[in-house]
Amino acid sequence: MTSYLIRDAYLLIMDGEALGTLETGDVAIEGDRIAGVGRGLDGVGAEVIDGRGMIAMPGLVDTHRHMWAAMLRGGACYGTLADYFGTVVFTYGAAFTPEDTYRSVRFGLAESVDGGITTIHAWEHNIQTPDHARAAVQALRESGMRGRFSYGSSSDPSAGSSFVKGDQTLDFDDIVRLREEQFADPSGRLHLGIAARGHEFSRKDIWKQEFAWAREHGLPITAHCMMTEHDLENGRAVQIYEREGVLGPDLLLVHCIRVNDEEIGHLARTRTPVSISILSNLRCGMGLPPVLAMMRGGVDVSLSLDTMAAADCADMFNAMRITMGIERAKADDGSVYQPREALAQATTQAAATLGLGDVTGALRAGLKADVMLLRATDLNMAPLNVLDGQVVLAAQPQNVDTVFIDGVLRKRAGELVGLDRRALVDDVTQAMADLNARVGTPLHG
Repeated sequence: MTSYLIRDAYLLIMDGEALGTLETGDVAIEGDRIAGVGRGLDGVGAEVIDGRGMIAMPGLVDTHRHMWAAMLRGGACYGTLADYFGTVVFTYGAAFTPEDTYRSVRFGLAESVDGGITTIHAWEHNIQTPDHARAAVQALRESGMRGRFSYGSSSDPSAGSSFVKGDQTLDFDDIVRLREEQFADPSGRLHLGIAARGHEFSRKDIWKQEFAWAREHGLPITAHCMMTEHDLENGRAVQIYEREGVLGPDLLLVHCIRVNDEEIGHLARTRTPVSISILSNLRCGMGLPPVLAMMRGGVDVSLSLDTMAAADCADMFNAMRITMGIERAKADDGSVYQPREALAQATTQAAATLGLGDVTGALRAGLKADVMLLRATDLNMAPLNVLDGQVVLAAQPQNVDTVFIDGVLRKRAGELVGLDRRALVDDVTQAMADLNARVGTPLHG
């Protein structure tokens, strides 16, 4: 069993301590778990990592990402959400081969690990064939990433399972096959869910079948919800879900930009969590979700990056500070939303949202060893005066020095372990060139 001891780091354990306190200590890792957190831990037999001048904290958790679109970066630079769907999803996405999916997901996961993300919810709505699903899962497994793979629809607008038609269910038979092939071990790093289109993007009989089937098979559900005014034309989804009795902790709703106070009450009462993707909301001009109102109303809020086509880069630090900053500005009060809350929404609370609250999200003995070290001596971080505040407001992916997932080193001394950055970039650049040639129209307008 491989053992490590991170010695004398600033500890941001996300487990109930005073988050702004500059306390130093050790983190012991044995095998795939955290063995201890404290001062003066025994390092006999362990490889010692010098944590001086670094912040030890749990890895970040992204609760909603279309991993397949990693190589379509910049696709939503110039237009609306409708432009994003029309070009990024229904044109470029529909042209993806399984090999494109593998190469793009592999690239996006490397960038995510580089930025300190150790758990991802891969919400894949670009599954034209069973091979596309398996290509994404293969890339997830090879990366060592923890998280959920949610099996979704096709991006081909002519497909019945697409967001355009919405008149056929997801491929239930293949989801069962994939579960038997890839997700038989419930204690594995990855678990399976479904990426439902929900009320806004499929017929009532279809989304109700999908929700019921998922629950019959014990699979968590996620759906985009109330993103635009157009989405409300056929009814308010949260109210419809409330009437149909389908809200609950196993249903993760994404965006919820248009929810009102009554609907926030429904979400809180039923313990239905919400994933906020502020960067794509801003990029596509979708409006601002009532994050603070949901927090005050008792809704479990987590943060996510959505897609590299509209969030630009895998920077969860940026998502934390922008989400917090917008709510402070809206409230005209800098005290209403604190760094510790944003941190929880990207670690402990996010892990709980994915059903992993007893697995990851904090530095605590017995949890899985998903740990990162941030360099507090970098120019944009020093001097370190306020621990939680500077992680949220100053940190960037470039400050991530070391990343463990499941006790395995995935980044060390600023370099990805076992991956060639140049080769990854060259590979995905060629894949994108090939895709451009096949599609024949530019990604941007």
